[in-house]
Amino acid sequence: MSSTGSQSARRLTAPWILSIVLLIILVASWSYFLVYYSRQSQQRALATQPDTLIIASDISDAVSMDPAVAYEFTSVLVVNQLYDKLIDIEPPDLSRVVPAVAESWSYSQDGTLWTFKIRQGIRFANGDPLDAKAVEYSLRRVLILSKTPAWLLQQFIAKPEDIVAVDNYTVTIKLKEKVAPDLFLSVLAFTTSAIVNPREVEAHASGNDMGSGWLTDHSAGSGPYILVKWDRNSQIVLKANPNYWRGKPSIDTIIIKHVPEPATQMLLLQKGDVDIAFDLTVDQIQQLKDVKGIRVISYPVLQLAYIGMNVNNKYLSDERVRTAIKYAIDYDGIIRDILKGGAMKVQTIIPYPLLGFNPATPYYRDINKAKQLFAEAGYPNGFDIELAYPAGSHPQEEIAQKIQRDLADIGIRVTLRPMAASEMYQRYRQQSLQMVLAGWGSDYPDPDNNAKAFGDYRIKQLAWRNMWYDNISADLVERAYRETDRATREALYKQLTDYILQHGPYVILYQVVQYVAMRTWVENFIPDPSFGTYLHLYKVYKEAVVSR
Repeated sequence: MSSTGSQSARRLTAPWILSIVLLIILVASWSYFLVYYSRQSQQRALATQPDTLIIASDISDAVSMDPAVAYEFTSVLVVNQLYDKLIDIEPPDLSRVVPAVAESWSYSQDGTLWTFKIRQGIRFANGDPLDAKAVEYSLRRVLILSKTPAWLLQQFIAKPEDIVAVDNYTVTIKLKEKVAPDLFLSVLAFTTSAIVNPREVEAHASGNDMGSGWLTDHSAGSGPYILVKWDRNSQIVLKANPNYWRGKPSIDTIIIKHVPEPATQMLLLQKGDVDIAFDLTVDQIQQLKDVKGIRVISYPVLQLAYIGMNVNNKYLSDERVRTAIKYAIDYDGIIRDILKGGAMKVQTIIPYPLLGFNPATPYYRDINKAKQLFAEAGYPNGFDIELAYPAGSHPQEEIAQKIQRDLADIGIRVTLRPMAASEMYQRYRQQSLQMVLAGWGSDYPDPDNNAKAFGDYRIKQLAWRNMWYDNISADLVERAYRETDRATREALYKQLTDYILQHGPYVILYQVVQYVAMRTWVENFIPDPSFGTYLHLYKVYKEAVVSR
């Protein structure tokens, strides 16, 4: 029975086998077709390669990719992709730091000795281990080279020997004095504190430059990307670091193309030749907002536009005159008509969303009130004054002309003084301008940076340039600088911003809003309000979505 049944089964199986073979061939054909069709669809949806991100930007400001030197927008953005830091900031939240190379940290009771525990297992791109000695070397190197951004660390650390690798995975940093913990940590998150590979850097040192010349257009970090090449005024090319401790990024290659003309950036984006355009004008953004396949992101950045009033001028020394000017300006008209809505109405000195941001906007165009204050100050017939601004700059030129018209309504005869930006800021630093239309961008995302600039004449920044030697303001800045309790510190900044709003020699016009336009296949691009200092491109990936 067993043999007969087996033969019968073989007879019955032959047609079935043939059917199954035909079915397999059919399924395989359909599978091939579906895969082929899918690939073709993806190729049609992604004009650029799926694993390559192409950015159009004006990169002419780049000077060096050495973390100890980089201080310009493009340089800092690129360095942030190449290196790790002890701690980091995850935009859009700029108010708190997160662990990176340091997995934990603490400070002594008197607040001057900080201890950082280094995460084990991190390797540089060339495979060398990252340990406490590498951290010690990197931070000491910044102080020894003492290049432009070194002041960020020098304001806290007296000498290189105050940074010590206690063991393989512990680093201590001794500060000159107790400072607000959030302040010190936010500065450590800046790219100046990036960790370089000591062995690789020293192998390329020339004289006493600690490898700085070589690092100008090479990298020696543990970050998500490696600097492949930097063709000046052409492009910067980054390649994914296969040893990156968080895992290899989805985007294998990043190309930042030098495209200085916004019109060309827009054209390339529309054609799909680039994925992201950084420098489009407000008018161009308006044209692209409803274009299929393009997404526009807008967000306020840490930059304020303001008018500085030199109180050494006999008219501007009178607080009633300064207040009259604040009431004479048409803030809403500037934002609506000149900036096309591309700005945030802010009148205090700490930008949104930093700790201490004060949303108060008490000034609005009130000609009667302005004239009344003007008359009380004893100038019913008005006076002549000069307003300096960067020549040929948009929108500064249009804003300067509007301010000239606005102040004419209360009898102030403004003579516009356009001048080269370099000349204007040189004269500003020499305290030789009467009124100036300028901007201030925060160096690090802590209120201390703006508080010092606008409120403390002792450090010779904006308050000093406008000769506003106000000790109440300067003392408040110093108290907040040292305050370790976050709530108390926030209250001090509220007090300070209210005080400067009422008494300070500034008209804060608005906070700048940044626009970035990109193809809809770009995913997980998280904007950074600090001009790209903390932009993490390793999180970006591309996905074909034709219907968007």
